[in-house]
Amino acid sequence: MTDSQQSYRQALDELRAIHARLRDDEVDIETLLDDVRRAADLLAFCRDRLDSVGERLEQVLADFDED
Repeated sequence: MTDSQQSYRQALDELRAIHARLRDDEVDIETLLDDVRRAADLLAFCRDRLDSVGERLEQVLADFDED
């Protein structure tokens, strides 16, 4: 699934799974770099989604205040 097809909730769930793997005492060194890169991509995606929703909420509230 590409990031553009992914929902915020799915990204958050995947981040939680990566976090759990990284906290494991027996982290697989072979996948560590891939997990960290994927987590960075997911964090950027979530940040963008939150920023976008925040901007839209501000606009809705501003429009509401005008009425």
